[in-house]
Amino acid sequence: MKKEDACQLGYAEGPCLGMVRRYFYNGSSMACEPFQYGGCLGNGNNFVSEKECLQTCRTVAACNLPIVPGPCRAFMELWAFDAVQGKCIRFQYGGCQGNGNKFYSEKECKEYCGVPGDGDEELLRFNN
Repeated sequence: MKKEDACQLGYAEGPCLGMVRRYFYNGSSMACEPFQYGGCLGNGNNFVSEKECLQTCRTVAACNLPIVPGPCRAFMELWAFDAVQGKCIRFQYGGCQGNGNKFYSEKECKEYCGVPGDGDEELLRFNN
């Protein structure tokens, strides 16, 4: 099974009692959410970090989600796609209860959400 296909599975804690914090992709919320993994017999929708989970499972639809800082107070500076402005912007992410519209670099946001690079913007201006 391809890793992307595993993203459609629900999370599986497994029968062991290791209780390791992992992340699974929730297709309904288009977010990666924490769960307690027992350490054995889980499935492929099981990621060590939220970043790995998002980079594997997020779909381009995440670019149209609202920018959600979340209620926690980690104050991580991340990037998100602002659909109104049509560009990637910085925002303060609190570290919990966000969604898939968060990226760890401006480059990742632009590549994912199809924002043209500087050279492409020049071409668009001249062609219109």
